[in-house]
Order: sequence, then structure tokens, then C-alpha cells
Amino acid sequence: MSIFNDKMLKAMGAHKYICNECGGVMEFEDEWEDSLVCPSCGNSMDLDMYGFADEDEYNALYPSREEVLGEEDDEDNEGETYIDESKEYFRGFDD
Repeated sequence: MSIFNDKMLKAMGAHKYICNECGGVMEFEDEWEDSLVCPSCGNSMDLDMYGFADEDEYNALYPSREEVLGEEDDEDNEGETYIDESKEYFRGFDD
């Protein structure tokens, strides 16, 4: 099983990403080449989303951590941040 769909593989081989809105050739938005933009109509998308018909299809291929672990959303824990104040990560730098 490949993480690339058929449309992605074809585009990578031909070095052309086709816009699903107008059919124009899409270009990379920046030097990191992680998002595409169509110069003709302005449509943009993440490279990971290219070739997927909708977000549900993409989410089925890449489930969230909660879906994989079978955890339910817990609104009480939403937004909590835990800070590790130990200096284990910095040992050796200030010895």
C-alpha cells in the first residue's frame, strides 16, 4: 500500500500538478514545496491533499491520533498545557 494515490504518482512522474478547479497547471507556492497554487484561478491546496476528492477520503487514509487509539474527545482537558520544568533536556549544555 502506498501513501500516494494514483493522481499523485502520475503528477510526480510528469512533474505537472493539474488544478481540479480549472484544469490549469499548478505551481509550488514557495521553496519548501509543501503547497500548490494555481496561477489561473488562485486555487490552493496542501501537497498532501492533492488527488483526494474530499477531506473525508484524506482523513480515512490518515486518521487522527484519537481515532487510532479509540479515545473520545474530552472537553475538560482541551487546551491544557503541561510544562516539564526538569532540565533533563539540557544536560550537558550548562555543566
